Amino acid sequence: MQRTDSETRQRALYRKYGLIDNPFPSAGQPSGRLRLEDSADDAMESRFRQFEEGGHASQVMTIEGTQGAGKTNLLNYYEEQFRDYYRDKEAYYIIRYYPDPSFDSVLRKVLQYFDYGHFENVGRTLAQSSDTVRSAAKERAGQHDVRIVLNSLERAGGSGEQLTECARLAADWFLGLRVRKRHREVLGVSFRLDTVEARTQALRDVIHVSQQLRLLDGIFLLLDELEKQDYSLSKTPVLRFLFSIRALIDALPQRLFLMLAMTPQARRRYLAMLPALEGRLQDTIALAPIRDAAEANRLFEFYVAKGREAARASQRVRGEQGTAGLFGADKLNDLFRGLRERSAEHGIKGVAPRDYLHRLHEEWEKLDAGR
Repeated sequence: MQRTDSETRQRALYRKYGLIDNPFPSAGQPSGRLRLEDSADDAMESRFRQFEEGGHASQVMTIEGTQGAGKTNLLNYYEEQFRDYYRDKEAYYIIRYYPDPSFDSVLRKVLQYFDYGHFENVGRTLAQSSDTVRSAAKERAGQHDVRIVLNSLERAGGSGEQLTECARLAADWFLGLRVRKRHREVLGVSFRLDTVEARTQALRDVIHVSQQLRLLDGIFLLLDELEKQDYSLSKTPVLRFLFSIRALIDALPQRLFLMLAMTPQARRRYLAMLPALEGRLQDTIALAPIRDAAEANRLFEFYVAKGREAARASQRVRGEQGTAGLFGADKLNDLFRGLRERSAEHGIKGVAPRDYLHRLHEEWEKLDAGR
């Protein structure tokens, strides 16, 4: 069988460098990046251990760093780690949230994850539980209307079709959607949850009841790109969003693991707009830029090693794997020095990992083209 140009190229790269593709991500590749663990990971492990071993006491932390420092990379990494860790545990919700230009409430986003399937479980569990368990669970709900909805879910808990409809209507109601005739007939409620305060209380009730019924043990909420809340928008929607964050933190002293990624400038701006947030966002994990050439070289070697590991596992090439160096030490040092000088012009002491990796990506493309 005749080999394609791509296959011939990959075989040549593999024999010489031990690689088959560009091992370095470009700046336009926000996902799929590898993570070289550092002190931020030690801090994250400490927070996670406190959450797991401390009775699920809520953890709230700000992931702070300049553009390109690796905030999204860190959140991607831990989203994957959390999903893998809780793969066989249904009582945990891992939610990734990118604020959109409409500043849709973060509370609404969390409530959307309690879709009708969760409310079906609530109704089914209530119907199948003892009077003692049912009573203890309902007592955790502070709002009268929430208890009415719980009673409706319990009554429908033994019937598949009725439970599905009831759960769907309950999910709509908790989201704050308009109450229609069918909501009144099936759920027994007359008024919508039309304020942040009402939805916050309803969310807290859902979590407490679900916890009592052993249907929920933790919510991992990862908020990314908060600095992209545009200055051109009015202050009102921004404040509404910040109030939602504060309300969520205050409502859930347990079961919440909240990570908010933002630049230092965004953090200062938001705390100036809503000073009451400062006390809630004191726990900061700072992501520093690459400070020196030795640190840059470690990142370079890490990506090369991972690229070679992926090449060995690939089914596209066979034979002896090459180990030739990609760039000499002087070349790498010059690349880093040039980027550091450029960063210094903008008042940044160091080089953003994203910028360094993108520069390596470009150099590989030149190397591959001149192979």
